[in-house]
Amino acid sequence: MSEEVPLRDQILDISRHLLYEEGYKSLSMRKIAKQADVSATSIYLYFENKDHLLHTLIEESVEDLSRFIESETLSKTDSIERFKAITESYVQFGLENPEKYEIIYKVRSDSMARYPKEKFRKARRAYELLVKTIEESVNNGLMEVDQPVVAAYSIWAQLHGVVSVVLNKRLDSRIDKQQFIEESIEHVVQGFLIRTTVS
Repeated sequence: MSEEVPLRDQILDISRHLLYEEGYKSLSMRKIAKQADVSATSIYLYFENKDHLLHTLIEESVEDLSRFIESETLSKTDSIERFKAITESYVQFGLENPEKYEIIYKVRSDSMARYPKEKFRKARRAYELLVKTIEESVNNGLMEVDQPVVAAYSIWAQLHGVVSVVLNKRLDSRIDKQQFIEESIEHVVQGFLIRTTVS
């Protein structure tokens, strides 16, 4: 007999799915409660309000992304191999976890309370790993980058574009999806390497 999923986790799973399907503005505690088959009051035992619930979803999704990237790069002692692993694992996570990915990057609302600074700093863990990897590659003479922080953000933006095109089904039908993903990642990687290091 399988263990029953705790109510808090049920609420988060339902909320994540509703956000992905309908967006922030359509999300309500009443709607979540209905799908969880509980009273709206029950949700407030775990979350103060809708913004607290959303912040929790963002925090847990970012943590999952960071842990996944770290697990895929843990054995990579070579900075370039680590660099490639970061880019590949970022895209892999986004494509395999579309609901979590959407929450991290696409949930926006003027009415949502500002995301706490201390949580935002924690959320940058995977990004900081990329910055440090670029800095190490520069020190080893494998990359020529003036500002690693800017470079890392540029890479994040390019990878986000790759994931978004695939998730939103915007890819030209003449292009093979897997080939697009692999070549896009390779272009990002090679674009930051000193040419003499390209095999």
